[in-house]
Amino acid sequence: AGVLLLVVIALILPTRLRLSQDVGAIPKLRADLATRDGDLTVLRQDLQALSVEAKRQVRWAEVLNAFRQQIPSTLKLQKVAAGGAAAAAPGPPGQAQPQGGGAGAGELRIEALTPLRPGPPPLLEIAQFMGGLLKDPSVARRYQLKSWEIKQPGGGGPAVGEGAQLQIVIMLAEKPR
Repeated sequence: AGVLLLVVIALILPTRLRLSQDVGAIPKLRADLATRDGDLTVLRQDLQALSVEAKRQVRWAEVLNAFRQQIPSTLKLQKVAAGGAAAAAPGPPGQAQPQGGGAGAGELRIEALTPLRPGPPPLLEIAQFMGGLLKDPSVARRYQLKSWEIKQPGGGGPAVGEGAQLQIVIMLAEKPR
């Protein structure tokens, strides 16, 4: 009977000890699970923010590609600004970098320069640029023409033929959805 009792204790005691250790570890495992769940939530939010940013960058790449394809050689883009964020494009169009300020929410403001030359302003080139831009699918599905203006240099500026330039400002409004 004593040997049988020792065999039963030897078999039951280790199992009982493992069970009590496992039961004691449950609160720590629950705390680890809560921590991992919080980390997973943060990762999901970061991934969603990255997805939104990636979509925004793809849209901007499409719009800037439309500018690159449509802009005549006589026009030089100075600034392209959308919503609360703006992008400056000195030199060749399509090399935009974010900067603060710019157009109102839902608007796209385009500022360009063209050399001032004798005769009428280069309205045909500007009209072709705006028409081609608004026919481009990446721009047309999102924006419509709001206004445009040509600003001539002030009285103190250089005369025609001496490097004077006209400034063209085009405002596109976001289409209602």
